[in-house]
Amino acid sequence: MCLKKLTFLTIFLICHNLYSQQNIKIIGYIKDVNYNELPNSNIIVYDFDKILSYTYTDKFGFYEINLNKATRNSLKIVVKSLGFQQQEKIISIYDKSTLAVDFILEEKVEQLNEVVLEAWEKIKVKSDTITYKSSAFKDGSERVVEDLLKNIPGIEVSSDGNIKVNGKAIDKLLIEGDDLFNDKYKLLTKNLDANNIEEIEVLNNFEDNPVLKSFQESEKVALNLKLKEDKKNVWFGNLDLGYGIDNRYNSTANIGLLKKKIKFFNLTNTNSIGRTAISQVKNTGTLNFNGFDTNKKIEKTSNELVNIDNLSSSNFSNNEDIFNNSFLNSLSFVTSLSKQTKLRSLTYFTYDEIDKQNNNLTEYFIEPETIAFNEQNEIDIKDLSFATELELKHYSKNKTYLTYDFTFENNPTQTRGNLIFNGDNISQVQDDKKYNFFNHLNITKKIADNTLLLAYGYLGINNTEQDYTIQPNIFNDVFSNDEGLTINQNSNTPLNYYGLISEIVSKNIKSEYGLEFSATIDRDKIENNLRFDNQTPIDTLSNNTEYKNSKLSITGKYNYDISRLFKISTSLRISQNYLNVNETKKDFLFVNPKIRFHTKKTKIGNFGISYSYQNNLPQVRYITEDFILTNYRTFNRGTEEIQQINNHSFGFFYTFNNYKKQFLINSFLLHSFADKSYGLNSQITELTNFNQYQIIDGGKLTNYNLSITRYLKTFSSTLKISAQQSWSNNPIIINNYIGEVLNYSANYRIQGTTYFKLPLNFKFGFQYNYSKGEFDNQISTNDYLEGNLDTTLKLSEQWLFKIENNFYSINNNDYWFTNANLNYNPEKSRFSYRLTANNLSNISKFRNVFISEFQRNETNFRILPRYILLNIKYRF
Repeated sequence: MCLKKLTFLTIFLICHNLYSQQNIKIIGYIKDVNYNELPNSNIIVYDFDKILSYTYTDKFGFYEINLNKATRNSLKIVVKSLGFQQQEKIISIYDKSTLAVDFILEEKVEQLNEVVLEAWEKIKVKSDTITYKSSAFKDGSERVVEDLLKNIPGIEVSSDGNIKVNGKAIDKLLIEGDDLFNDKYKLLTKNLDANNIEEIEVLNNFEDNPVLKSFQESEKVALNLKLKEDKKNVWFGNLDLGYGIDNRYNSTANIGLLKKKIKFFNLTNTNSIGRTAISQVKNTGTLNFNGFDTNKKIEKTSNELVNIDNLSSSNFSNNEDIFNNSFLNSLSFVTSLSKQTKLRSLTYFTYDEIDKQNNNLTEYFIEPETIAFNEQNEIDIKDLSFATELELKHYSKNKTYLTYDFTFENNPTQTRGNLIFNGDNISQVQDDKKYNFFNHLNITKKIADNTLLLAYGYLGINNTEQDYTIQPNIFNDVFSNDEGLTINQNSNTPLNYYGLISEIVSKNIKSEYGLEFSATIDRDKIENNLRFDNQTPIDTLSNNTEYKNSKLSITGKYNYDISRLFKISTSLRISQNYLNVNETKKDFLFVNPKIRFHTKKTKIGNFGISYSYQNNLPQVRYITEDFILTNYRTFNRGTEEIQQINNHSFGFFYTFNNYKKQFLINSFLLHSFADKSYGLNSQITELTNFNQYQIIDGGKLTNYNLSITRYLKTFSSTLKISAQQSWSNNPIIINNYIGEVLNYSANYRIQGTTYFKLPLNFKFGFQYNYSKGEFDNQISTNDYLEGNLDTTLKLSEQWLFKIENNFYSINNNDYWFTNANLNYNPEKSRFSYRLTANNLSNISKFRNVFISEFQRNETNFRILPRYILLNIKYRF
């Protein structure tokens, strides 16, 4: 009996010990050094190199893991959290069922907590934020924020005002951490006084969505402008009045208020020095490399069939050939309705009167003989635009982030053209009425520690109406009618589209899974009729094309961390398209894969390769049944063939960012080709161009870009070297001749800025463009040189002189432009004065010769004559 009791007791103890070893609960808190909770931290438990379990902390930084298997008495716990250094602990589990293991994480620093470059003394690198002290990059001649940004290493401002950081388009431009202008940030950069800015922050791995920010790392980049302390919590602004000879003027009036609960800006500008208002509110495109993007916006615009403003553009970067009278006013604000809710609004009004004049000689080298015509153009444009945007953002306590925004745009335009064509006077009138209405709703919800739900709905309503008249009847020979008749064409192109896209994303230690469903509908229409005077419209020159594309798609996404340094991202989209064109129905099934292999942050930089396969359907303008008049000599017509276009794209990129030494490299190589495309079959005569779309062989395109930016400490300057090259191969049909157009273009540029601790500093640049084309055994080349040297001389603390020299050489035509300005800033005064002299050499005309594969085009532009402008600015 005693033996039985002893045996039972032994078995009980063994079982109890085994149970204790197999059922272990580990709990704890994850906090930072300031004892703030760290939600969504990742906790992994290892037995040797084998992962036993993992979990994430809740919103209080608490975690709990239950284990039911272990092969030894000690385990390793590893904790990771975005923005913090990884930490691990070895724990003993012998004879324990519950353990409390807390972690205190230190902030993760990629370079150093703070790096000060001795030469500049004003650059700090802290984790993913690079801060530039604006005073270290000013030479005193900067008027607006855009001028200041051009001085910052690694920041590029294109001629149209778009901003990139080391080759990547910015996602947002913030001011004191808030977004007031969304993609209309040029309103701010081209109008806000640069003197207000204290620091510029580059925000890498930026994410505006707080739910998404806690879920994954971002590849976006943003800029944040920090104002001087005396500009915060008070009304501030400036009034700048400028007037000169020949009725030249440039005046601004800005007012702003930046408080914790509200930020407000009203920006006004009026000028006649070539700076159009509409160019400041054109949308800015951004590139997104993420697996999903909660800031996505699907916005489309309806077709514009007629464009008589088809004058070729000059190569000038300072708008020397634009004659204008422009006015702009924008009102923007962002306010906190509560701790979780923000409201943003932007309303703007623009008005431009633009006068364009040029002489143009065009020659087509086409068998059996050359076709040539001469144009003397004078075009007057009155362009008015009114728009308002409203955006609401709400972050609820149940880990849900919601954004809703709508935009209404109204843009009527009047264009009047007087043309002398081969000696004949032609009058053209184009009246456009355009409006766009956009709606967007984005919802991001964290439904579990490792699972995210995203939903996006959109609605767009757009329309463009165009009335076009030509006098006299220049087509009387073509249509065998009276020359005294007036040609009238009316067109209407409504576009309605809407859709719903939802995605669920889940992740574990190394993998991320996504499944996306979408249902979208596009309704597009082209209505036009052409008649002579009030006669019956001509059937062969009238269209009533209705286009509807209903699409259902499912997309699977998978991202995998191969190692600490390498990652692979893949997606596969399957979509069913139901196309209905004028009651003709067709179905298309598309399978579009994408794959991308890339590194994470490494000491030698980041690189990646990608491949994508894309199917596309023709747009409605490719499938109109009859001809449409698009300008005084050109008719376009669609095709009855509706086929899908398949496109392959390969890509490679490499970037290197060492902000400590200000050494930046950005490069990419893209190659794409299609098996077929919608191309034009052109019939060209001395009087008309008749173009018809048809299916032709596809083309090829290869682009390469390399840019290197380096701070040269020895010379106290920044140097940037860049190279861009492009190769293309496209089929073309002209006057029944089928040929292939081969193009090559290259752009090489070197530019620099000095930061001498001297009264004298420079900005310099040199650019060389080369292009080569081949068609029908004809080879043509073009050369273009551009150089600039800006010299700033600080005469005293109050006086500053700057001279700008720009040199252009285009096909052996040389031009030298010189601009100068003198600035006087009295000490302890709110007033400042500026005297500007532009085009001192008084160049009045500019001749550009462009030779393509089958055409020679010689254009003479009118240039803004020499003028002197005096500005008086008052800051408050």
